[in-house]
Amino acid sequence: MKTVLILEGFHAYPNGKRRDFAAGDAPELANTFADLIIGKGLAEETGAKPGSGEADPDPDPAE
Repeated sequence: MKTVLILEGFHAYPNGKRRDFAAGDAPELANTFADLIIGKGLAEETGAKPGSGEADPDPDPAE
């Protein structure tokens, strides 16, 4: 499961049922569906959930 930030509103059928996604939402989705909408530019991965014990990767290790 991945948590993603929805960048623009759209609807999809991830499990055979219509689901509306609004810009600014941050749902936790199955990896394959999350990868699909990230690849289409509709969302971006937000990283680890707060309290999950996982650190967010440092995008610039020089800092």
